[in-house]
Amino acid sequence: MNNQTENYIILKPLSERFNRVANSISDDEIKSLIKSEMINQLKQINFKYEVEGIIEEYLDNHADEVLGLYRQGLKDKLS
Repeated sequence: MNNQTENYIILKPLSERFNRVANSISDDEIKSLIKSEMINQLKQINFKYEVEGIIEEYLDNHADEVLGLYRQGLKDKLS
């Protein structure tokens, strides 16, 4: 028996089973599974750290603009 035939014999029942299971799941169930997994992944993200990193990077790249806005804001408040 050659390798291709052996692979077919082994994988055919698995593919048929997978096909039956895949066809038994509704679109709503798939959406629900995806939504649940996205929620689980979002719960694992430390948003405080992520937001702090984004703000720090922005300030590093736009320090002059931020400083100018800060000065203008103070100037406007004092006048």
